[in-house]
Amino acid sequence: MGENRGFTLIELMVTIVVLAVVATMAAPSFNNMLAKQNLNRSAQELITVLNAARSKAVIERRQGLKVQLSSSNTGVQVADSVMQLNWQPSGKAVLKSTVTQIKFNLNGGVVGATTDINFKICDKANGSKSKTVSISPMGIIQQTVEGTC
Repeated sequence: MGENRGFTLIELMVTIVVLAVVATMAAPSFNNMLAKQNLNRSAQELITVLNAARSKAVIERRQGLKVQLSSSNTGVQVADSVMQLNWQPSGKAVLKSTVTQIKFNLNGGVVGATTDINFKICDKANGSKSKTVSISPMGIIQQTVEGTC
């Protein structure tokens, strides 16, 4: 008679238990990674829309090109127009800012701004992480370090 090859039921059960323990340890860090990626995506989309509006104002020599900002994702996408671009946070992110619109002049600067304008994008789920996008009066757009809401 030949040898029996294979795994016993006990060996399979032990393997499944070990995999379950490893999976429960990895789940929280995976959720944190997803929240961080969602914040990164929302911040990058905001920077992209602001840069597009600024470039459009300069290239087309348009005074008062507006970017309309939504504080949360409503699921309704507002169409862009000749004089207005729209942005809303993606996923489970929310915008914490009193400023809801930005207007760029034909030189690429922000209309009516005397100091930097900051937009804080927060994680809606736990509210512990945030990204800040800053615009100078001259229209320079940059993302600052992570923070908390």
